[in-house]
Amino acid sequence: MQRLLGSPVLAARRNGRCRTIRIATVWHDTANSTLQAKGLALAEQAGTWRLERLRPNGAADWPPATPAPILAEAASPGPLVQSLLDPQSDRLVPVAAFTGTRRSFPLLFGNEGGRLEVLDGLLRGVAQEKQAGRAQVSGPIAGLAIFAAELADNAGLTVPRAGLAADAVAVARGTSPAPRHLGAPAVSAGQTVGQAFCLIAGHLADVILYWAPLAPRGDAPEPVHQMRVAVRRLRAALSLFKRMTNGRSLHDIGQSLKELAGLLGAARDWDVFLGDSGAAVRAAFGDDGRIAGLLAAAARKRSSAYHALRAYLEGDGWRCLSVRLALLPTAQPWLDPDDPEQAALLGAPADTYAGATLARVHRHLQQAGADLASLPAAELHAVRKQAKKLRYATEFFGPLFPAKRVKRFLEKLEDVQETFGTVNDGHVAASLMGQLGTGADRAFATGAVQGYVAALGHKASSRAAKSWSRYLQQEPFWC
Repeated sequence: MQRLLGSPVLAARRNGRCRTIRIATVWHDTANSTLQAKGLALAEQAGTWRLERLRPNGAADWPPATPAPILAEAASPGPLVQSLLDPQSDRLVPVAAFTGTRRSFPLLFGNEGGRLEVLDGLLRGVAQEKQAGRAQVSGPIAGLAIFAAELADNAGLTVPRAGLAADAVAVARGTSPAPRHLGAPAVSAGQTVGQAFCLIAGHLADVILYWAPLAPRGDAPEPVHQMRVAVRRLRAALSLFKRMTNGRSLHDIGQSLKELAGLLGAARDWDVFLGDSGAAVRAAFGDDGRIAGLLAAAARKRSSAYHALRAYLEGDGWRCLSVRLALLPTAQPWLDPDDPEQAALLGAPADTYAGATLARVHRHLQQAGADLASLPAAELHAVRKQAKKLRYATEFFGPLFPAKRVKRFLEKLEDVQETFGTVNDGHVAASLMGQLGTGADRAFATGAVQGYVAALGHKASSRAAKSWSRYLQQEPFWC
């Protein structure tokens, strides 16, 4: 926090004296965490009680990097929770507290005013405590986006994984903050194209930001996998909405996501190999030293891939990207106020755009033809990527169409992805073997791996052809 307070970026924007006050906030819940289970937090500060959210409710009304929505305030807790608790058995008790300072800096953005509020203090639970800080800026959105990026670059600010209340509850329970979002976003009926894109971008930014601190540790493969899928989904969304959002304004974000995807992909490839093909070959050959040597070399490659990912996620490039991702649904950098055609497109119903977009991606995928058996590995991989793009589009827009038809379509599309993925995993594993050195022992071990994945790939190719045929025969759900 000292870097922020002494930052020349802040000094250049200040427009008056800083005001500092001491604050204390206490969060309450029942002994069995009734409010937490409902995604709510009840806080008391200076005699005022407020009910706020712990996590978003899926309605896109709590974008990343913004304060938790306050649902209601009162002079006592009763009116806020009387409909949420059982008066016979639920009793409120303090569960966590924040004590510290709030500094308020008046700012100037061109001719418009703004404010920076900096919280700095301790979160305390029953048995542990944690240093905590938050910086909250208000003012014209264009100026805020630039200011936030400058603070990230100059003062090392990062986007928090959770709100202050969620952090407080996690400290009290001795756990990590729960994710704000997981999995794929889903557009709701009645939304416009612009609202749909903001929902998708905010949801996926949350997922990426949640896993980013966990991914480079390398103690489990799940964080890299989840972060990689979220990055892929967001890249697909940027492509799917490119015609509506002036894709040039998002080009730099897309390029940064591509770089991040490459680093995540390298780590994930080694995770998959060591957990699947490598483990299977080890089981088949028992204590064979040649296989053990190969897997040890693969483990070192995995460590190197995670080291490269860690270096990126601890660097300035990621810090800048994380802020831009978090601000996407708020700053909306794609908007052109001088383009009435874009305004009309973004204000159009999302379901109309969804149908046209799904049809376009579907047509592109069908261009692969009915017979994929003769396609080279690279072209088959391209078909798989296009199938993945259609799957993501189906996840985004599926709730706008009849659920049963969407489910049947998605099942066949996922089967295509799974069987094509098995074929592709074999090609990836064979490619990875070329990175593990030479020599007689290594040649034997890589030959064993390549034989194993070739056998799997041969069986998977037959299943892939059948799943592709079933996919081509079904009726699209958007028609």
